[in-house]
Amino acid sequence: MSKDDPLATLYHRPMPRRLSINWAALVLGPVWYFGAGLWVHGSILLTIAFLSGGLLAPLAWFYAGFKANEDLLDARLMRRSVY
Repeated sequence: MSKDDPLATLYHRPMPRRLSINWAALVLGPVWYFGAGLWVHGSILLTIAFLSGGLLAPLAWFYAGFKANEDLLDARLMRRSVY
């Protein structure tokens, strides 16, 4: 890995701002998580939306829009983690 590789400096980056808006995730909702490879998050959000009969679907979409960047960074860190 070279120094220019963004994954090489992943551990030494400052954490992103909490609750930043990811517009693609806000529009696509849990489907964005499937596209990003976060199958567990996407399936949990879709299950919540379907089991509530659609009543909690807006909540799932807002969660996806506001927490997507943080969830993606956490997933990347966990993939590179030793334990």
